[in-house]
Amino acid sequence: MRFRCIVLLVLAALPACRHPEGVEGKAAAAEPRLTPAQLSFLKFASVAEVEATSLADLNGTIEFDEELTARLAATVPGRVVQLLVQAGDRVEPDQPLIALESPEVKTAQAEYLRADADRRLARKAAERATRLRAAQAIAEKDYLQAEEEAEKATAEFERARAQLERLRVAPGERTSRYLLRAPFAGTVVERKALVGMEASAESAEPLVVVSDLSRVRVLVRVPERQLPLLQRGQAVAVRVDAYAQEFPGTVAAIGDVIEDATRTLPVRCTVPNPDHLLKPAMFARVMLKAPPGRRLMVVPSAALLSDGPHFRVLVRRPDGRLESRVVEVGAQVGDQVQVLSGLSVGEEVVSEGALFAAQQLASS
Repeated sequence: MRFRCIVLLVLAALPACRHPEGVEGKAAAAEPRLTPAQLSFLKFASVAEVEATSLADLNGTIEFDEELTARLAATVPGRVVQLLVQAGDRVEPDQPLIALESPEVKTAQAEYLRADADRRLARKAAERATRLRAAQAIAEKDYLQAEEEAEKATAEFERARAQLERLRVAPGERTSRYLLRAPFAGTVVERKALVGMEASAESAEPLVVVSDLSRVRVLVRVPERQLPLLQRGQAVAVRVDAYAQEFPGTVAAIGDVIEDATRTLPVRCTVPNPDHLLKPAMFARVMLKAPPGRRLMVVPSAALLSDGPHFRVLVRRPDGRLESRVVEVGAQVGDQVQVLSGLSVGEEVVSEGALFAAQQLASS
């Protein structure tokens, strides 16, 4: 009788013992997971830490270095009478490029001669007033007035001489021509002047453009996500389709305003071009170089899923199930993306088929 009571108690307790196990089984079954067949479509990659040699591969355009480019217009109104250079010519500093016939040159010569004569006359009058003053034969106010007139005449003469120097015309030279000259050594990259055309300082287009092509600029637009990896003076490598070689350069200036449409920032690089191989308007590929020793935690860019404001990846847990995890991403480096937080080195993420896996998990 005692034995039967013990058996009955054990049997009564069995449903209570099984109940938690049943709840746990239902919860496990309710958690979404992929079937082995679905998992076979996926590929996985480990979260890695790599040494960054290159930070970005960007499209750019070769441009003139405006610090070494002169867009030359006539400083006086005139008519083009002679073309002394052609586009593509190499020129030296102070070399004449265009000759213009200008009435202002004759006017400047006449003003110089008149000012010189007035200065001489006024100086003689002042010297005479000085001698009369010493003999007490002139009033003090007349002496002071003579001195003042001499100073005014001298100032007017200096102004007229400065005008001739600006026009690069020798005093007394009988000419009405104005020569447009090269300000430095370079190449005539554009010549819009034509014989017979009228020109002035207010002309919309320059007569000649001279540029020193031994250094050029490359303009690139950098996505805002890559700005933390960018700094002034950073090394770049430039490639163009015309040549197999790399052209080294540096980041010269970083813009301050993000363009709304593209979410990019303009960045200007300077590139030495001693052999004039790089031509303005060429398309270029610009590689931003990383500082030595820079290491980044990265995942394949195909592993990223975006739900709008956030990025997610699918992480394979130790039990084989997939976990959706929010991550903070940084720069795009080739076909990989820098991860700033949310993952650890060595974890495995879905590198191919992430969108398929996310859709299957959502529908299961």
